[in-house]
Amino acid sequence: MKKTLLVAVVLAVLAACGNRPDQGGFYSYIDAQGNSVTVMRQSPVRELPPSELEGDQLDAAALDAVGENYRSDEEVTRQLDERERDRFVSYLDADGYLVTQAIDVPAARAARQATPGFDSLEGRYQSFVERVEPVPADCCLKILSDSVSLKAGRELIFTFQERGLSWIYMPSKHPAVAIELAPGLSEVRIQTFIGKQGYLHPQAVFLNASGEPLLLVDNLFARRYPETWSRMGYLEGELPVEKGSRWLVVYLGYAGEAPNGRSVLLPGDYYWQDGQAPLALQGELVLRGL
Repeated sequence: MKKTLLVAVVLAVLAACGNRPDQGGFYSYIDAQGNSVTVMRQSPVRELPPSELEGDQLDAAALDAVGENYRSDEEVTRQLDERERDRFVSYLDADGYLVTQAIDVPAARAARQATPGFDSLEGRYQSFVERVEPVPADCCLKILSDSVSLKAGRELIFTFQERGLSWIYMPSKHPAVAIELAPGLSEVRIQTFIGKQGYLHPQAVFLNASGEPLLLVDNLFARRYPETWSRMGYLEGELPVEKGSRWLVVYLGYAGEAPNGRSVLLPGDYYWQDGQAPLALQGELVLRGL
């Protein structure tokens, strides 16, 4: 009888050891009175490995992983722009020096795609106005000795004031400046700024090596740039260099000389005048060789 009871106790202990409570199911133990007790324990909730996830759960996990690596079009474009930003170009300038210049490719691309920041003035003139105007052959000889040389890539600034001006005869006297054109110059870009008192609207005459007039140009501007917070408004245009030209004389054809030696506005109908600003007698002109 004792052997039978001992075997039963050993089996009960082995059964209790073989059933781990954390795995759930049935397990047995011996209480304080020596009785064998069998109970049922529910299995605890455990996380499933990825291989055992159901279809919907697996799809959601995959989408989360893809979302972490997803990059929008804007982000991809920004990264490409950053890679293209640090580029350089080297070239020889007009004096033969090697110049290395940084190029901002994204900024250049944005500038090409942007709308023009100016108003075209060419649409105002439906046709060219041809006329015969007497110009003395020696109209500008006196100011050529004060001329300033203009080369490609260089910029000159001329200031017109009430006094201390050089004058030419067309045949009336007009304030003027003379520019010597360097060989190889193809165009001259001219800018005039629009201030509170108006703007300068010069005319131009090309002279040959002897100082004789070749071509007279009335309207020099093709674009109007509006005023911004950082700069004044201005007019701009390019003037092709006439073949055989040695000098360019820029003068105010609407300005004459008063008895006191100052410049004065001459009355007249100037068809090329910009309608948004009056003509001025004082101001600055910027000329750049191209």
